[in-house]
Amino acid sequence: MTQTDMQPSDQQDLRMLRESARTLFERAGGSGRSRKLRDAGGGWDAGMIREMAEAGIFGVTVPEENGGLGMGLAAGGVIAEEVGRVIAPEPVVVTVGLSLGLLRRLCPDHAMMEQLVEGATVLAVAWQERGPNGGPAEPSCRYADGKLTGSKGWVAGAGGARGFLVVAEGDAGPVLVLAEAGADGLSVEERRQADGSAMGELSFSGTPAGELASGGAVRAALAEAVNDATALAAAELVGLSERAFEITLDYIKTREQFDKPIGSFQVIQHRAVDLNVMCEVAQSGVREALGLMDRETDPKARARLASRAKARAVTAAKKITRDAIQLHGAVGYTDEFEIALSLNRALVLSAWLGDDAYHRRLWFEAREEEGAAQ
Repeated sequence: MTQTDMQPSDQQDLRMLRESARTLFERAGGSGRSRKLRDAGGGWDAGMIREMAEAGIFGVTVPEENGGLGMGLAAGGVIAEEVGRVIAPEPVVVTVGLSLGLLRRLCPDHAMMEQLVEGATVLAVAWQERGPNGGPAEPSCRYADGKLTGSKGWVAGAGGARGFLVVAEGDAGPVLVLAEAGADGLSVEERRQADGSAMGELSFSGTPAGELASGGAVRAALAEAVNDATALAAAELVGLSERAFEITLDYIKTREQFDKPIGSFQVIQHRAVDLNVMCEVAQSGVREALGLMDRETDPKARARLASRAKARAVTAAKKITRDAIQLHGAVGYTDEFEIALSLNRALVLSAWLGDDAYHRRLWFEAREEEGAAQ
């Protein structure tokens, strides 16, 4: 289902949600606020978390019976786009896609659901593990007798999280457990990224944790939550790309060479048109994928849609931000220009949960598997 297939009332709801989110972020300071937080050492603003929660941002995909708005991933995509436009450091996609994505599927009545929706706490999700060669490894983190041992890598939003939803191996299969950020035996190492954000490396040594769910349902819920987060990350890249293009368009209208704005030169106009088309195509493709994922119940089909969205968004974001730097000239690389922030964020977000090459491979493998089964 595309947004043009929606009922007029649904389209109006999304427009109002977008206007509300954009006003909130612009009032808070836009991308300038993100720069200040980065320069202050990274992290995010707890006050902003509460403001977003009051606006209903964290509850957009949560069913109404569980305290959310029940608007689905299409609405989540609207929020993610606005997050991307201002390069907001708050873990919106992590919370909406991963943390709440796991809890609403496995334990929707848990008190932590309400706390996340209300912005009273922030949880990071730890499910990946780093092997000795630096690449992904098979799960080895163990949970037994109420305690965790092992490690987890690439944990987004770990630095300011008050707790961790950890997917570990139990005696009878995978388990989802909750570990407090200050728990005994837990160490968190932050690895700074190009945009100033940090990924966490967690180490557990007899760390106490409470079990939330176990069995095959954990693995299935994790896969679905990762699909949601992947598609929402694609939407964030779309918003970032749109803003990067707007910044560049304004710049080529004012920067002069030979006593003329460079935007008056035909070659520059052609490049701008190409970037605009790429941006529009990515936006349309990602929004369509999110709408279809709201209706789709087959996990494999939802995974294909998420991969399609991320591949399209990453390709567009990398092309648009890199060309934007070129159109700015050498000054585009300087830190005081907003376009440099956009490029760095695009590089980090493109790699998170898989880049365009990774998701194209997943999509083609899924299609081949589907064809072989027919």
